[in-house]
Amino acid sequence: MDFKKILPFTRSFEDQYFEKINYKVHNYKALSTKTEVTVVIPVYNAEKYLAKTVDSVIVQNIGFSNITIILVDDGSNDKSRTILKRYSELYSNIVVVFLDENTGTPAFPRNLGAHLANSKYLTFLDADDWLAHDGIQHLYHVLESTKSDYAVGKTIQVNAKSEKIIGKYESCKNRTNVSPFSIPHIFYHLGPRARMMRLSFIRKNKLRFPEMKYAEDKQFFIDVLTSVGKISTTTEPIYYLNRIPGNDSLTKQTDIMEKMDTNIAVLKYVLNKNLKIEEEKMIVNRLVEFDSITRLFNRRHFINSNQKESYYDAFEEVINVFNSYDRPYTLGDIIHKPLNKAFFNFLTTKQYNNVQALAEWSAEGGEESHTYTDGLPYTVAHLNNGVDVPLEIPVEAKVIREQEKKGLIVFEIELAGHHIPEFQSIEFNSRTSILKVFNVEKSLSQNKNRLKLKIRTDHLKTLHRGGYVMRLQYDDYESVMISKDSDAEYELSSGKKKYKFYQTVNGNLSLKVRKGK
Repeated sequence: MDFKKILPFTRSFEDQYFEKINYKVHNYKALSTKTEVTVVIPVYNAEKYLAKTVDSVIVQNIGFSNITIILVDDGSNDKSRTILKRYSELYSNIVVVFLDENTGTPAFPRNLGAHLANSKYLTFLDADDWLAHDGIQHLYHVLESTKSDYAVGKTIQVNAKSEKIIGKYESCKNRTNVSPFSIPHIFYHLGPRARMMRLSFIRKNKLRFPEMKYAEDKQFFIDVLTSVGKISTTTEPIYYLNRIPGNDSLTKQTDIMEKMDTNIAVLKYVLNKNLKIEEEKMIVNRLVEFDSITRLFNRRHFINSNQKESYYDAFEEVINVFNSYDRPYTLGDIIHKPLNKAFFNFLTTKQYNNVQALAEWSAEGGEESHTYTDGLPYTVAHLNNGVDVPLEIPVEAKVIREQEKKGLIVFEIELAGHHIPEFQSIEFNSRTSILKVFNVEKSLSQNKNRLKLKIRTDHLKTLHRGGYVMRLQYDDYESVMISKDSDAEYELSSGKKKYKFYQTVNGNLSLKVRKGK
């Protein structure tokens, strides 16, 4: 049945945008019922993971009756439509939309889903990913309690053998109604995952995904974050990002030069927004340092390419686009990571042989040495073309004195580096679970480049049995390992647990919690 002809109520701005493609809908009556949350899922040839994706929403502990799922199929030619039709027959609050023709981008399906939504809040889910069982409940609670228009939680990337947290900066702590610009790197990793927004905010600000094959989500969430004012964040796991081999998403199929074309389009878009300079710099940093250096050159596809000239041309276009705008800062001012500074220097001086050699050194774990110049530490990258590249070390930490007293272990640590921060806590990361992270603040004191750890058993009582990587944590989510030359071991006991501090094979301070007597 053609949805547009029978819908009894109007929707958001510019309805004519949605009339350019014909579509049919199943369970259209569900959109007359206002729910708490709408989950929009664009679908294209997703039969392999589609059931897992949809089921992860059905089992949400907020209660499925509080949710509407809108699945917009973008012309699939596998079994996706059969699977979707069956779900719409089983559940009256699963709305399935079939587009008559493929659009080639998730933008129109997501925009159409948001256009049809009739709920208080909106979130997006890709058809090959899945949600934590309590993911929607956590984001819903954050938005209800803080009255924010935007909330974000933890995303876990799943590979064949491992998991890792994506965008740690946005889920490393619970925040209530803070400016997005108060969170460094907030504009990195702007995929539509682990985020929930107030639908009225989206419609009031006329926010829409641009129709690009790539970077449509980046531009959309740049618009969201520059419009929203305040956001809230949670440390709870929300979203599982599927990077299992064999999952050929549209992003993976996109040619790197197509990606750069869209990245350059987004750069122009941002420079034309006339943002405050400090806000603009945060976004431009992402588009240049992350997208145009790290993702373009510090990757295997560059090393293996027979058309490296096209990479250099793309970077040159980025430079030319930026320089065509009158700005009180240069791109060199906003490149922060030492390795990227080296890439930037070689690229802007057209030392392309060194660019390739540096990329090979980084990818292959090339030869390096450690040195001090004027009292500051450097890693020296020894490139395979005979060039040595000194890379600044922002901060390093080394145990210089250690002792054990009754019920107390003391580590005195020397700090060195180009940017020594104020450390906030000791971070204990479980070696078996990325979600088991414990921060201990009370045992730490710092005086400029000296730091003292005084560790008692009551600081560690929340740690479960197992091995832990120890780091010094700063700026909410940044951290540094603690090197330890001595192989001396120290142990504390408390009740049914023993805590052993030791030197790892890599020469770092670490902890093992085991069963006591």
